Amino acid sequence: METLLSPFTPEPELERNKLEFFEQYKYWILGILLIISAIGIYLILTPPVSTLAEDDDIFVTDQENIVGHSLKLVVDVSGGVNHPGVYELDAESIIEDAIAAAGGFSPEADIDEIARNINRAALVDNHSKIYLPKIGDNQIVYISPPSYSSSNSATDTSNNQITDLININTATNSELDSLPGIGPITAQRIIDYRLQNGGFSDIDEIKKVYGISDSKFNNLKDRITV
Repeated sequence: METLLSPFTPEPELERNKLEFFEQYKYWILGILLIISAIGIYLILTPPVSTLAEDDDIFVTDQENIVGHSLKLVVDVSGGVNHPGVYELDAESIIEDAIAAAGGFSPEADIDEIARNINRAALVDNHSKIYLPKIGDNQIVYISPPSYSSSNSATDTSNNQITDLININTATNSELDSLPGIGPITAQRIIDYRLQNGGFSDIDEIKKVYGISDSKFNNLKDRITV
């Protein structure tokens, strides 16, 4: 008498086919499993590669190219010059360059007073005004910084020269950028340094900021405070 197979009982022929398939391809199956395992282990043990540093380098390089090649200074030159007016100068220009751009000294210029009271080798501030006295002027020399305000400036009554002190512990990037020889990248380095070190104890400490040499410090030391 035949025994009926349960619907859940696999057919003998199907079982044999499965065994034969496994026997025929068992090395292939084993190889695939090993490859998948190796890939999984590699992905787990290999940390992701960050491109942040490369992106930062590109950003800094681009910014330095902007500062080095396209940044211009705008200055108003008047008084004892041949062609008073507003002139665009290259970055790192000095007062002598501004005088030359305005056509040099005019016959009315008081050369003796200028020689005694102005440093023609000083760096030009962006958006500043330079007045060079004429013979007979009561005003000897006038050089206004770009961000002058009566609340934070001191006036030298002996020669009417106005100086604006910038606090390097509180100044913004744009205020630091207005200092002679300081561009936006160096200004950000100053801010980063004071954040990392709790501020500057004296103005000489600013020389620890990368990019500020002794000569550059000498050009800005009279414009900063702490």
